[in-house]
Amino acid sequence: MMMLNLISMLMMIIILMILFLIMILINMKMKFNYNKSAPFECGFDPFNKSRIPFSLNFYLIAIIFLIFDIEISIILPMIMNFKISNMFYFNIMFMIFFIFMITTIFYEWKFGSLNWKI
Repeated sequence: MMMLNLISMLMMIIILMILFLIMILINMKMKFNYNKSAPFECGFDPFNKSRIPFSLNFYLIAIIFLIFDIEISIILPMIMNFKISNMFYFNIMFMIFFIFMITTIFYEWKFGSLNWKI
């Protein structure tokens, strides 16, 4: 049973890797065209700039929030399955998960994603 789960998981990983490679190859063939990326307003030249600049810090904080929000949504089912799971495997999985969380927060701290630059 466990071997079957392992084989199915490996097959899914292989399929995802193939899909990522296909996406990369498709994306490499596309070239930037200014006319296609320019805004279109009923055939007239645009009155304003359509791409208003925004602070990159807000974007980085939003991405960090999404990452840790997804991690919290992964923790909740682990807590719900606490009673029916094996304690040893549960502890190992929880430790790996928290090591991953701590590693990501130190990675973001090291590269300055958590610092507000004025």
